[in-house]
Amino acid sequence: MEHSTEESTEQPAHSEVNHPRCALKTRLGYQPLHRVILENWQSGVTVAMVSVPLSISLGIASAGGDPSAPLMGVSTAFWGGLCASIFSSSDFNIIGPAGALSGMLNAATIKFGGAEVLPYLSLISAGFIFLIYLLGLQRYLLLMPTAVFEGFTLAVAFIIGLGQLEMALDLSPDGPKSEHFHENLIRSLEALHGYSLAPAILFFVVTALLLTLVKYAGKIKGRSIPWTVLIPVFTILLGYLSDQKLLGGIVLPTLKDKYGTLKPRVVEAPSTPLADFAQGHVMDLIRTAFGISFVAVLETLISAKIAEQRMNYPFDSSRETLGLMVCHAVCGAVGALPPTGVFVRTSLNVQLQATHRMSQMINAIAVFLIFVVAMPVFSYLPQAAVAALLVFASIRMAPVSYIAMLWRNDRRSCFLLIMTTCICVFLDPVYGLVIGMVVALLRDAAETARAESRVTLDKAIPYVSSTGTPITTSHGVLRKWATSSFDHGANIAVKPSPLTTMQGIVERFACGKPKKQMDNDLHEHDYESVVLYEPMGSMTFLCASKHLSRLQALAAKSPPGIIVSLEHVTRIDIDGSETLAKVAREINTSGCRLAFVIPDLLLQGRVLKKAAWIQEFKGDGHIYSTVPEAKAEMNAL
Repeated sequence: MEHSTEESTEQPAHSEVNHPRCALKTRLGYQPLHRVILENWQSGVTVAMVSVPLSISLGIASAGGDPSAPLMGVSTAFWGGLCASIFSSSDFNIIGPAGALSGMLNAATIKFGGAEVLPYLSLISAGFIFLIYLLGLQRYLLLMPTAVFEGFTLAVAFIIGLGQLEMALDLSPDGPKSEHFHENLIRSLEALHGYSLAPAILFFVVTALLLTLVKYAGKIKGRSIPWTVLIPVFTILLGYLSDQKLLGGIVLPTLKDKYGTLKPRVVEAPSTPLADFAQGHVMDLIRTAFGISFVAVLETLISAKIAEQRMNYPFDSSRETLGLMVCHAVCGAVGALPPTGVFVRTSLNVQLQATHRMSQMINAIAVFLIFVVAMPVFSYLPQAAVAALLVFASIRMAPVSYIAMLWRNDRRSCFLLIMTTCICVFLDPVYGLVIGMVVALLRDAAETARAESRVTLDKAIPYVSSTGTPITTSHGVLRKWATSSFDHGANIAVKPSPLTTMQGIVERFACGKPKKQMDNDLHEHDYESVVLYEPMGSMTFLCASKHLSRLQALAAKSPPGIIVSLEHVTRIDIDGSETLAKVAREINTSGCRLAFVIPDLLLQGRVLKKAAWIQEFKGDGHIYSTVPEAKAEMNAL
């Protein structure tokens, strides 16, 4: 099993030609099969021990009160892990049931009338993932700012954590469940008066123990302690004693009380036809499956990317997507949940120094053995302990430190995160992700439309602006970023919105904040020498008009010549080309000399290569390769 991705920058010393037979490529180089097993068995078994109670909990969070919910979660951990170990690319990414999908799956269970719809959704989402793979769209899904993804993560944390009130406090809300989280939360809050003391105490004690021990005693003498395994397993004893009425009248509802004795369920295809779920809801079914595939691919690639950064070993995003498609197809066929990459178990796999996907295969085999041999024992797991495990996972999932960092350094991104969270919680997680991505892209497009550029005025005497602009040592010049200050002086700045104006007034009069003064240095000088104008970054439809306005403002100063250098332009589209053509016509008409400095890479590009104005300026000798060449020619004239 070999990666199809590009090689890591740090290559192992092992030769790819002389590796032994039956060798597998690991992050340590080619290793024989038995050594790979020895290097990965500990991480695989440990991840499996953590995975089983988490999978039971996430199965319940995904399929609600359906009797098959816990079994579907563990089945997903087995089949998802097994398929990923064979078909995926990342050596560290663990595939299984995840909190990121649990809210969507629970809403689908309620909306379509049962958990048996979830395997169908997994099969349909496999088709969408295959389409993403064929079109190579997975690389575009990662064009998402961290603030949007963390806003989605925070929403999932709220949905999982606050959704456990019924099990945590043994509540019995009135009426049927809604597909909307906030409506179910209101139902639970209205039933708080009927809470049971014993489950509530167990819930708070287990939650506090998990949070405290994992944070302050996660390692003892350098060894990781799996508290998320040990504490829930200990509560199984309490659940058994309660079931046998040996706790002196204290009653702790267990999974057995809600789901019966848990029995292995490795393969159990849905018995209800898909048509029974799709009646009148075909488009809703397709939309839900698309949302699942979207989130699953995104979560899987991000999880694999984090592991890649920590281990400095690459993965192939295309093959990882294909592997996820196989996981969804197989999980759907065997009656399990749609799987995805999981951060917590992947992080544990990385911490335990896994070297190959063999770790995931051993994890899947260990989950299967626990599933077959010990599943009835988990029937005595108290529901309050399950709720505590999920609340613990949701608290650990919440990006508190990241939100605090955004609040200190980037308030706009912080508001974007909060907006995404609110949309995910009150409307739909997919809507939240899509709207967050669109808002982020529009925000960045607006920043690009500012059209960063630089103006250079040749001066006989070196000059330093009031802002402390540095002087070029070889020439006496003034270099100035031609953004807000220049635009304000030329009266071409974007007018602030009424809300922004009102905010400025409040800040000045209520908070004593001084009014921002614009620097007009570039407009206070006589333009007696050649002006160099250098657009920075892209020159596309987003910023072409702003560059045109600036060049028109510079031409109005009547300098002897203007040089437009595209040396710092990374990309140009047809709108940018037409803008330059318009600049050429207008400045030439005004009597000001104009020259362009265009690198060969741009000249040979698809847009400029056949542009008529380029051919015309080439014929007139007004296109140069370097700025000094253009300056020398213009000064000679």
